[in-house]
Amino acid sequence: MLSYQHAFHAGNHADVIKHLCWMGVINHLKKKNKPFTLYDTHSGAGLYQLDDELAAKNKEYESGVDKIATISASSPLLQAYLSLCNEFLSVKQYPGSPAISAKLKREMDVLHLMELHPAEHEKLDDAMWKMGDDQSHVHHRDGFEGLIALTPPVPNRGAVLIDPPYERASEYQDVVKAAKKVLARWQQAQIVVWYPLLSERAGAKSGASQHMCETLSALGKPCFTIEVTVMENTADAGMYGSGLCVINPPWQLDVIMSEALDEITPLLGEQASYNLNWLSSDD
Repeated sequence: MLSYQHAFHAGNHADVIKHLCWMGVINHLKKKNKPFTLYDTHSGAGLYQLDDELAAKNKEYESGVDKIATISASSPLLQAYLSLCNEFLSVKQYPGSPAISAKLKREMDVLHLMELHPAEHEKLDDAMWKMGDDQSHVHHRDGFEGLIALTPPVPNRGAVLIDPPYERASEYQDVVKAAKKVLARWQQAQIVVWYPLLSERAGAKSGASQHMCETLSALGKPCFTIEVTVMENTADAGMYGSGLCVINPPWQLDVIMSEALDEITPLLGEQASYNLNWLSSDD
């Protein structure tokens, strides 16, 4: 569980769609002049140097953020994402969700960043200090345990990003348990869950993401999924794409995400495609 380091995957297609969505959620919260609280359960190092040994090993950013960094975007959400990212890309860095949250939140807002991996936690603490963010709370603790312990916030406005590595098959159920407990005490929580799309090669974990989303949709809250595939789902494909399950999404997040994905998906490869599917709604 503690062997995973996100630096190997920084800036890949999964980061692009995850961070677009997370920005959409935060920007909607900022429309009201009232404070909110953000929770990041699996924060990682927070900020990634793309020319260091880890990120440079696979260079996954070349098939993700690099593909879209220089386009002239029409989507307002995509414009905002690229503007933020290009500040970091200019110095060969990619902002993880903690850095994005820290850049977007206001002085009145609260940010809780949780990371259990000792080395990643140290890097996260250092990254937040270097960004001059001394108002965020960096926790060396299990993200699921921390999320349950720290919710609901006061006032009860805010959002949660759940992004585990899914190294263990049990983590899919951990996500469901955590979401269920949070919603029981904080019904308005906006929750964004990232998940991998895995081929038959993954064994028991193949199809686990889809089952997790079905279970999350049964919790009784409005919920949609966004899935981006970047290669054909053959038996040996491995991770052929990734998705997001959004619970209690803000108004029109589905629309603004579709606008952004319409622009970027064709740039992610000839086999790239996306779909957005409402699993449950208020209608």
